[in-house]
Amino acid sequence: MSVANTSLFVDRAPSLVNSGLVNSGLIKLVEANMLSSIKKLALLVLLVFLSTIPVRAGLLEPVLLPHLQSFPTCGEPKVLATIIKKFNWAEKNTWQRGFQLDAIERVREGQVFDSVDALIPRRYCRGHALLTNGKHQSVYYLIEGGQGFAGTGFGVTFCVGGLDPWRTNDGSCRVLRY
Repeated sequence: MSVANTSLFVDRAPSLVNSGLVNSGLIKLVEANMLSSIKKLALLVLLVFLSTIPVRAGLLEPVLLPHLQSFPTCGEPKVLATIIKKFNWAEKNTWQRGFQLDAIERVREGQVFDSVDALIPRRYCRGHALLTNGKHQSVYYLIEGGQGFAGTGFGVTFCVGGLDPWRTNDGSCRVLRY
């Protein structure tokens, strides 16, 4: 008996076995095909379920990831104070060039990637840094939501043009110019 003919006996398999017309090998083949079909169906159900996970995650976004809802704008005092504090600490403890960052003015927003575009919202900004030695330099910075301590608050990465001797943001602060 060929494998193609086994499908004819699927419905009548128990009666055929009881009558002795079919050997147990055919029954095992039918059972294997049924198990294979069940496995395929289970895999299909699993794939359909997994494909809906991102849709469901979006519904919980405001509850589980509140930092995605809003993060500071470019000109907020806490952002500018963070940049000034970090710059002055690095100048005092690392570079020791004899000047400090006094203020940041003429702040402008560049490109923004919010929670719709990415999981980590980013805001690129620029402004003019006033140094205590009387010079004015361009400052470029990036505000990232949810990148503060333990994933709360915000994180700021900045670069003052011409004052990045290790080129951590590439020449002329290219990495932060958006």
